[in-house]
Amino acid sequence: MGNALNTLSNATKEDTKLYNCIKELYEQGVPFEELKALIPDMKRTREQLRIKRMLENNNELLVSMITKEMSFLLDAKERQQEEEFRKIDQLIRQQQAFRKESSQTSAVGKLKKLLLPDSLT
Repeated sequence: MGNALNTLSNATKEDTKLYNCIKELYEQGVPFEELKALIPDMKRTREQLRIKRMLENNNELLVSMITKEMSFLLDAKERQQEEEFRKIDQLIRQQQAFRKESSQTSAVGKLKKLLLPDSLT
């Protein structure tokens, strides 16, 4: 048993969790050759799980980054729209002021024509 466990220990390359799992199976009576054959599969599965966790973490990070970027872009769009509305409002106010001034000027001009002789206007 000692030699078999040494071989398993070397095959697991000092991976404590994997070694302990295999040792437990060996002690429960699973044949040494079957356990030795399982090691590559167990390592591959563990690596796939590690990659899966890494990808999930990367996905979470990407979602977070994209969310922040979208928020920034939406804020920028909102600021741009506010600026456009402010410009439109300013143009409307200028137009209203111009019309008001224009109507006052024409009203004053009409009064002058009515009240003052042509030579004075």
